[in-house]
Amino acid sequence: MIGTWLAAIGTLGLMSFAIKENPFYRFVEHVYVGIGTAHSVVMGWESLQTKAITPISESGDYIKLIPLLVGLLLYARFFKGQMWLSRYPLAILVGIGTGLTIKGTIGAQIVNQVRATLIPFTSINNIIIVLGVLTVLMFFYFTRKNTNPLFNTSSRIGRYVMMIAFGALFGNAVMGRMSLMIGRVQFLLGDWLGLLG
Repeated sequence: MIGTWLAAIGTLGLMSFAIKENPFYRFVEHVYVGIGTAHSVVMGWESLQTKAITPISESGDYIKLIPLLVGLLLYARFFKGQMWLSRYPLAILVGIGTGLTIKGTIGAQIVNQVRATLIPFTSINNIIIVLGVLTVLMFFYFTRKNTNPLFNTSSRIGRYVMMIAFGALFGNAVMGRMSLMIGRVQFLLGDWLGLLG
């Protein structure tokens, strides 16, 4: 039952922020951040042991010394006169991150979007999807004069389509947050206080 009590006290502490910021909330916030940091440190150390230290010491896999040394160079920024050494591993991290992001972005946000739009006009849903995408694209077509009534009408429809989409996304976000809130209230009333049957 200690876990249930700790979870309930933490939930009440975080919910107390709805009234105003208070010491109880700040204490729970600091505990949460501290636990998260400690968990990250432990997971990072375990990953370092399993991926680098154990293979080097037991299997003689000395090629793993290269990424280990490159990672250690990140800490060179704490030594005066050696800060420039931390730029190399940082450049490697930024380059790898950029490459992975570009690959994922092109696949998820361009290719998959085009593929999802190239659908046959076999139902009213397909027609709405294609016309919605085309009108939104016309809204962002800025290299023309506002003299063509077809362009003006389609861009106005595109603006309405975007408003509907943003409204649906906001409603979905609110529903998600409300379901989290309902789950915590059910935990407090049911698991902690035993008021729910």
